[in-house]
Amino acid sequence: MHTDNPGLLAPAEATLLMFATDMDPETRKLVHVTYGAQGNGKRRIISIGTDAAHTDAVVAADQPWAESPGLKGVTSPLMTIPVPGRDLVDGGSEHYLFWHDEGTKQLKYRTVRTVHGAPYTITPVTDDRAVSAHWEALKEVVWPVTSMPVPGRQGVDGRNESYLFHYDTEGRLWYSTLSIGHHADRADHADHTDALVTEARPVADWWQASLKGIGQLMEIHPVPGRQNAGGASEFYVFHQDGRPGTARKLMYRRIAVATDAEHADTLVTEDRPVADWWSTSLKGVA
Repeated sequence: MHTDNPGLLAPAEATLLMFATDMDPETRKLVHVTYGAQGNGKRRIISIGTDAAHTDAVVAADQPWAESPGLKGVTSPLMTIPVPGRDLVDGGSEHYLFWHDEGTKQLKYRTVRTVHGAPYTITPVTDDRAVSAHWEALKEVVWPVTSMPVPGRQGVDGRNESYLFHYDTEGRLWYSTLSIGHHADRADHADHTDALVTEARPVADWWQASLKGIGQLMEIHPVPGRQNAGGASEFYVFHQDGRPGTARKLMYRRIAVATDAEHADTLVTEDRPVADWWSTSLKGVA
């Protein structure tokens, strides 16, 4: 994490990171998954169907993430944000990959590209950079965990907006809203200017309908076929449920966020164990 206190320990003991490798709405959604405790990271490709049951399957089996060129050297991946205008370009998509450097205790990022076809290679586009020097919107962020596209705010006025969920040094969960400029013609990313739209707010106060009782937040991922559908977009929310005296268990719920200006959030499906409901694609992810 980026902090002036190099001895500050990471609040998360494990990671789960999911990002799309194929956003074609007429086909199954291919999703890149990285997971594991620090030093034991793996990656796989899964699919989530756009059918009503959202059928899941493993497309490419586990490999150590260190063997992927775009993940080499990454000690603790935290989250990704799509690069505006760089999805579905020349058979691949680009993401900003944020990670915690265990050696320097800094928050860093790089840009990576995932090929949409087998073997779904992840390659680096830019070298690692310090988040504090390149992201104005993340200046005060200590430990980011996931992002969510703001429904109805993608490609508006030349910008994409995202909710950014992050923890402070006391383990409290916050969210901010940030925007990133949309410049599809600039492969060097020089014009992808970021800005803070909404300053940090406590999740417990602002997401009471959908995220109440959430454990250690791990990942938020769009539900295929349920984006901008019926005036709302739906998301899977993955979190570790670790009540006092119990072992940590990976859970998920489904939520919806309205596409109008109010962006009202609702709970669609209550918590369920990932081991029971994602037994095909996320088996072994804890």
